Amino acid sequence: MHESGIILSYKGPVDHDKIDFLLIKLKNTREFTRLQKTTGKRVYAIVVECLENIARHSVKKFPENLKFQSFILVEEKNDKIVIRAGNPIEEVERKKLTEKLTHINQMEHEVLTGMYENMINKEPLDFENGAGLGFIILRLKSGNKIDFSFNNINKDISDFNIDISINKSVMRKLIIDQTTNSPGVILDPENSKFEISGESRPPDVGNFYGEILRWMDDYSQHLVRSYESKDPVVFNFDLEYFNSSSAKYILDFCKQIAAIPSKGKNTAIRWHYEADDMDMLEVGKELSRMAKFPFEFIKKSSSDV
Repeated sequence: MHESGIILSYKGPVDHDKIDFLLIKLKNTREFTRLQKTTGKRVYAIVVECLENIARHSVKKFPENLKFQSFILVEEKNDKIVIRAGNPIEEVERKKLTEKLTHINQMEHEVLTGMYENMINKEPLDFENGAGLGFIILRLKSGNKIDFSFNNINKDISDFNIDISINKSVMRKLIIDQTTNSPGVILDPENSKFEISGESRPPDVGNFYGEILRWMDDYSQHLVRSYESKDPVVFNFDLEYFNSSSAKYILDFCKQIAAIPSKGKNTAIRWHYEADDMDMLEVGKELSRMAKFPFEFIKKSSSDV
């Protein structure tokens, strides 16, 4: 019987046999089987990377007078799954680990994905000079920064701890590639990127925007249920042109965004326009008035165009 909120808890040495045992144990817990399939796969992948890190990189020989055990803990906290792991490392590794993890935490998702692709294509993998493939996977799978800390055990050995959180409820992303007559759409909650850009005159405007409006209905409900960051959710419109049929649906989308703050979440709309395109600026102001929601108007520089 698991303690309240605890999915997996273990302290002790880790080798390949122990990893197999713990992963079977994890998959058989009731709490794990109840997770969304995508969430469960992400939790599993992160637990694997943490356990393999402990098995590969822990200090093997410990002074007899010191008692320290590697550990892993997986628990539910509100709408998140939190994974904590710790193991003893050589003190000389602290600086290298700090640099790697700080670098990974500062990287944008697209850059991190590119680094991941480069590293898995290397022959052999260059873990020493790269950011560390395992840490990259932890960041990509969790969608969050990796918290880490060190505690001195003695002058030669440190206790290295990492803390990773995953949203229990994963909101799907909606990506639509831009064409000559329809805008590019990026609605990606995991990476906090929300954008509609390009020219909008799709042949089947109802079907095109219907998918966007349905996504927004789902996302607004997701925000109400979640305990996510209080930072504003920013929607960017960077449209070159849109026809009258598109205008109605763009207004409906803006009204959906405008309704979210009444549910306790902050949102913002940024309306981008070229410096010499006063018509697009005026249209944005009119949409803002009709949606009864203040837009932020962003004048694009020549380098943005």
